[in-house]
Amino acid sequence: HKFILRQLLTCINKFNDVCREMLHDEEEREDAKFKQHWAKKLRRQSSDYKIGEGDKLFLKENSKFAAQMTKNCETKLVLSDLITKINRKGRPQERIFIVTEGAIYNAEPASLKVRRRIQLSNISHVSTSLLSDNFFVIHVPTEYDYLFVSPRKTEIIGALRQAYSVATKEELQLVMQNIIDYRIDKEQLRRLVFEQAEDGVYTKLYAKKAR
Repeated sequence: HKFILRQLLTCINKFNDVCREMLHDEEEREDAKFKQHWAKKLRRQSSDYKIGEGDKLFLKENSKFAAQMTKNCETKLVLSDLITKINRKGRPQERIFIVTEGAIYNAEPASLKVRRRIQLSNISHVSTSLLSDNFFVIHVPTEYDYLFVSPRKTEIIGALRQAYSVATKEELQLVMQNIIDYRIDKEQLRRLVFEQAEDGVYTKLYAKKAR
């Protein structure tokens, strides 16, 4: 009887191992399918995108920002939109996100005061999760990174990639993973962790020290 039980347990363990491998392979296939779908959606968004039609806030008609563009030798406004920036303390701030043919801008909504301008060529890549959420990170290795939240994430990233491609003649890399590290300054990192639950996507933010 003991021999039969041992054989039975061995068979059950082997069956469980096979099931785990099959589940892992299925999860990898689903991740790959999602990445392909999202990348296809972004490529379509970028290819269909026309410079100027993403100016949701009509800033090309704003004399103050037009002067800012002239100062930086820019003539094409690719996108403008309200967006939520997560600051280094993890607090949300409403900002205006602007993409021109040469840079991205972070401006204050009320005054249009430019808080930061980043040359497109200084952006290394954009990170998003594999889940259905509105977060994305713009990585700037020479300075520090930005964490944004927007329900129009796909459109914003599509416009950014299109502008980047025109400006640099290269493709802006899109990294998709459920754990994202980003830099808030030279010494500090933040880790963004996404988890799927029955009632939606949970997002957790952790502090890390730069190596």
